[in-house]
Amino acid sequence: MKIYTFLLLFSAIFFSAQNQRFVYEYRFVPDSINTGDVKTEMMNLDVSKTGSKYYSDTVYKSDSIMKADLENQLKTTGIMNVKSDMRKGNVRYSVTKNYPSYDVYFHNKILMDGYKVKENRKITWNILPEKSKIGEWNVQKAETNFGGRKWTAWFSSDIPIQDGPYKFHGLPGLIVKIEDQTLSHIFELKAISKTGDFPVETDVFKTNEIEVTPKQYEKAVKDYENDPTKGMKQMAIGGANVIITGKSADNEKFMREREKQIKENIRKNNNKIELSSN
Repeated sequence: MKIYTFLLLFSAIFFSAQNQRFVYEYRFVPDSINTGDVKTEMMNLDVSKTGSKYYSDTVYKSDSIMKADLENQLKTTGIMNVKSDMRKGNVRYSVTKNYPSYDVYFHNKILMDGYKVKENRKITWNILPEKSKIGEWNVQKAETNFGGRKWTAWFSSDIPIQDGPYKFHGLPGLIVKIEDQTLSHIFELKAISKTGDFPVETDVFKTNEIEVTPKQYEKAVKDYENDPTKGMKQMAIGGANVIITGKSADNEKFMREREKQIKENIRKNNNKIELSSN
């Protein structure tokens, strides 16, 4: 018993004394009609004494490379050509949490506008007696309902951080694995490492954020889905040049094709992690 207490104390000191990166594998099904199409993305949860930041490692690295390439283009040719294969990663949003209050913020971009949305819903957990082991971590089971889905989580009190992937938090230990009832969204911890300075600046193409309410953000999303090329049309009216690799720079034709493509992508992305705002 004394040894176990010592290990818990040592673990608490170890994790609170340094910035940590918890790497999750996120497996998800974007289209509920095409359940065989399973996407996988590596996600980082960077934790410090003051809070955490959850974001796509794939997107962060891709955007960093893309920015360097565009800056080089501008320097050498005077123009920037955004190629279709430049941007990688499916999870474009990020989530931050402030400690010890655990205020949760959702960050996302719609076209060129950045949005910061405060999460006002409380996550209520039902902690169950069932225990298991996932990888090297001893875990215990818990359940909750959030965003229109029923979730099953496995947390480890050996890692005394009340946090987890996405917006999930509030259990007496780090969430090692969490999945929804349909198994179309699954997060699983794969690695732990130290990080340098925190927080990591993941917005490579820096944009000033607009802080909005959840309802205001939902309206912005709906407006975009109804007219996804509105921003590009406004740029074209303002005299901006649209550069299309391998195509004629016919803005009107490009806008029609682009709008059709975006709406098709929206249609196929119907199995979002949150099905409702309740």
